[in-house]
Amino acid sequence: MMKLPPLEYTFDNVVLGWREEAVSFAREHGYHLIVNSDQRPFHHFVGYQDVKHNWYNGIFELGMKSLLPIPFEVQTLGLENTQLKIITRGNTKVLINFKTLHVFDLENAVNLGFEEVIDNYLVYDMFDITAGSRLGRDIIIKPNDTFVKLVEFVTSNRIDRNSKGDFKDIITTSLIGVEDIKNFDYSDTVVRIFLERKFRELKIKQHNGRNLKIRHSFRRIIKNDFQIRSILEGDELDERIIIHA
Repeated sequence: MMKLPPLEYTFDNVVLGWREEAVSFAREHGYHLIVNSDQRPFHHFVGYQDVKHNWYNGIFELGMKSLLPIPFEVQTLGLENTQLKIITRGNTKVLINFKTLHVFDLENAVNLGFEEVIDNYLVYDMFDITAGSRLGRDIIIKPNDTFVKLVEFVTSNRIDRNSKGDFKDIITTSLIGVEDIKNFDYSDTVVRIFLERKFRELKIKQHNGRNLKIRHSFRRIIKNDFQIRSILEGDELDERIIIHA
């Protein structure tokens, strides 16, 4: 089987990252962006509202300007001699010559001379209200003295007839340290128990007076506070790499 030669590009400035900060930076300066993760900023949307989100707008604009040279399927990337080497999930090899590499995120990156140290995560838990969802009002709770920082009753996207937004589901936002992210005491089960107690305390009930019934739908974990640190010294560092973190 014949082996295809790698694709090769030359750009003055390349941005590496997947978060909104990286997208906005590339968009503002007109730089090429390498999206190095399948992760996306968390955004609850109803219908086609996702296309209005800043991240999607930025990606769309960069794509229209041909500033997204790599598909969103990066398997690994790193330096090979003086070039940035990228391997996609389809095993396509891409080599990029660059003058400056702006690094925002290190997912799937190897041998760049830096490591990512995460301090904590923003954790989003989605709960379906299986009984009592027709509340007809938005409710926001900001708990104190707990890792759950925000509870929002949001318009449900599960119900087709919800054009007025009367049917609600729940999104919680938690701040969890890296040492606790796999701890049961910070799990979605504990969050659900916390919510049930909080609803009883605040007398948030169904119209018939019964307690709301909720079911966990999914959890999204996104790094929050983190540092990018050099693991090389002195002359070993590539001066063309600029860290944005």
